[in-house]
Amino acid sequence: MVTSILDIQHITFDSSVTTKDEALQFIADFAKEKEIVKSAKAYYKGLKKREQEVTTGFKSSIAIPHCKHKTVKKPALMLVKFANPIEWESMDHQPVHMTFALAIPEGENQEHLTLLSTISRALIDETFTKSIIEAATAEELHATIQNKLLAQSD
Repeated sequence: MVTSILDIQHITFDSSVTTKDEALQFIADFAKEKEIVKSAKAYYKGLKKREQEVTTGFKSSIAIPHCKHKTVKKPALMLVKFANPIEWESMDHQPVHMTFALAIPEGENQEHLTLLSTISRALIDETFTKSIIEAATAEELHATIQNKLLAQSD
């Protein structure tokens, strides 16, 4: 499931973002650029609304911002690695260096929960988390995540 929506073209690196709000806007703009959403503005608002409910800052410098919204054209997983540490109010109180951002079409509740669960389970593995944080290229990130998630589904 996750492996089918993680396209290598949905992995990017950013060197300018310094705040959570800027990070969410960057993710929304990236989703629009990749034709995942119809409106960056609507997706951004959905991401912000979700963050106001409870932080998506996970642990080990990773956040999982997500939004289920009618602006989403197709389910997608986007990875963004940030050069600057982002204060995110994470569960472990550490700044975020990477996000697994989910875009889910409105009404696809089961898919949304399955994706979140799969990613969260994978991130419990500290060796995996360390390897993705240290990955330097989109190709390396993509291969590491694909291998972990395919092994997890066995």
